[in-house]
Amino acid sequence: MQQQRIAFIDFMKCLCIMLIVMYHIDHEFFNYIAPNLNNALQAFRLPMYYFISGIFFKHYDGFADFTRRKVNNILVPFVFFIILVFVLRLPQAALCKAFGSDALTVSWREVVEPFYKRYWLVSTPLWFLLSLFWVNELFYLLRQIIKPWWGILIAVVAVSAIGYWLGMREIRLPFMLDTALVAMPYFFLGWGMKRLGALEPSRWDRWGVLALLAVALPVYLLSEFVNLHFQVLPPYWKLYLLPFIAIVALFWACKPMPHIPVFCHYGRYSLIILGTHPLFFLPLRSLFVLKFGMLPGIELTLLVFVLTMILEWPTIWLLKTYFPRFTAQQPFFKPGWKL
Repeated sequence: MQQQRIAFIDFMKCLCIMLIVMYHIDHEFFNYIAPNLNNALQAFRLPMYYFISGIFFKHYDGFADFTRRKVNNILVPFVFFIILVFVLRLPQAALCKAFGSDALTVSWREVVEPFYKRYWLVSTPLWFLLSLFWVNELFYLLRQIIKPWWGILIAVVAVSAIGYWLGMREIRLPFMLDTALVAMPYFFLGWGMKRLGALEPSRWDRWGVLALLAVALPVYLLSEFVNLHFQVLPPYWKLYLLPFIAIVALFWACKPMPHIPVFCHYGRYSLIILGTHPLFFLPLRSLFVLKFGMLPGIELTLLVFVLTMILEWPTIWLLKTYFPRFTAQQPFFKPGWKL
């Protein structure tokens, strides 16, 4: 049975992926609008994905079944998008040569680098999927070992402290494990709020927008640069307190929202957008800069962003229709698959 969609959760996922796409097009885009805006958005846009995953945490039928589902929903798309982007970069290399832009080199190493390197050339945003997989696995193990919620809280704080210690000393673990340790509290927040009934309608939901407005200024003023991928971390309390209040306020503000077809569609298939958006914005940005002389700025970023999101619409349809088992629309490994 297909899981019923929650409209405001899909909207939150849409907001996250759109902010991520804009940031990837131009890392300085949000700072053109306000000096510290990028840091403020960076504080919660990726943590919110961990948070949403925590909301939907379930034990299923044991660790093997849980892992099978996470492999289907996270690792299979991770591998698929790496291969897909590599294959599609071959004609992109020919187009770059035709337009006279810098030569685009394509090597088979691009397929294997994501499995052993911290940074790779192609589809770097996919690092998040590896991190999210380990967050789910680690949290499941903690839940198996520790039963009281307060015990889980203590364990999550301890795990995150270890991750923070590793990050501050520039100790990197393979397969993004260190990022998973740091991200555990965001996942716990989603799990905890679900347990408290936060998904249920409440008479307090109407005040969510006011709460969001109230926290916007302190989050903007206090946020510092953070990069979970490379473990560039602010002070410990800022790493968690600011994202927590921003996420809770945004969650609260979005709850009364109705189903908005376009935004909810993009949110529902944000995994596909995460895996494919570099295929569009990289050549588009090069085209407008090299052929039309556009300079980095608000106009270029918005133009490339709009065109990228337009191209994502048929891409989503194509991939979910013809590659459903590779894009988490259908299980790749069916029930009964053994670890």
